[in-house]
Amino acid sequence: MSSITKMPLASISKIRITEPISGIAEIRIRAGRQAVCVLTSGKMIACSEPFSAREISDVFAEICRYSVYSFENDIAEGFVTLNGGHRVGICGRCVYKNGKIETIRDISGLNIRIAHEVKGCAEQLAEMIFSDKPRSLLLGGAAMSGKTTVLRDLARKLSEKYRVSVIDSRGEISAPVKGTPSFDIGLNTDALCGCRKSDGILMALRTLSPEIIICDEIGDDEKAIEQCAYCGAKIIASAHAGNFHELSTRPSTRSILPYFDCAAIVKNRGIISDIRVLRE
Repeated sequence: MSSITKMPLASISKIRITEPISGIAEIRIRAGRQAVCVLTSGKMIACSEPFSAREISDVFAEICRYSVYSFENDIAEGFVTLNGGHRVGICGRCVYKNGKIETIRDISGLNIRIAHEVKGCAEQLAEMIFSDKPRSLLLGGAAMSGKTTVLRDLARKLSEKYRVSVIDSRGEISAPVKGTPSFDIGLNTDALCGCRKSDGILMALRTLSPEIIICDEIGDDEKAIEQCAYCGAKIIASAHAGNFHELSTRPSTRSILPYFDCAAIVKNRGIISDIRVLRE
């Protein structure tokens, strides 16, 4: 059976995969080459005949719901998010305007990252850090380590005790369909989707009275994090870092680390390898 039929894309029907969807991390499609399936174990398997440039264009059109202009902002950031929370990275020719990437044209490759819901993967982390009160947590991990999966399960678990707001800029945590989350992010969790993290954090503070704010892949958002730190809410965020040394020395995370109570590192498939208390 081809598990790719569970993906909301008819234009990639030529891909044939025998692995269960739970074992797939990415599907990488490139013009002139075979598609490659990347398993959660790291193994890579060729899974189609070569895709032509025309076929890549057809896949891209379907990813954009046949309205590329509707996704210009996302495309300029290098991705489009599918229903179900699957993120599609885009390769091609970058077009600049006023010093910033305006769009990507001549699409030559698409990297479909499969979103997974793993209930219970954050149970231990929740019990160790949040059992008695809300705390701020910076979650580091390399690409494909499972950071988003852990954040999603933390939202679900922590909403049993606390008021939680998720700032879901890319739609990967909650997988919204017309604004309604399709993943289980908890009974008492609100989700703001499609906004910049800094805007979403401030909006949540003003209107949703959260005890905990969760967002993915934090970057140059120090002002919003500082604002959160002095407004009574705790923040949980993820960042790219393979270990605690990288987390504490990378410029974009080093400056915000003082605002967090704890830090943790996620290894493969959402396994927590290192938890550190930064302040009481």
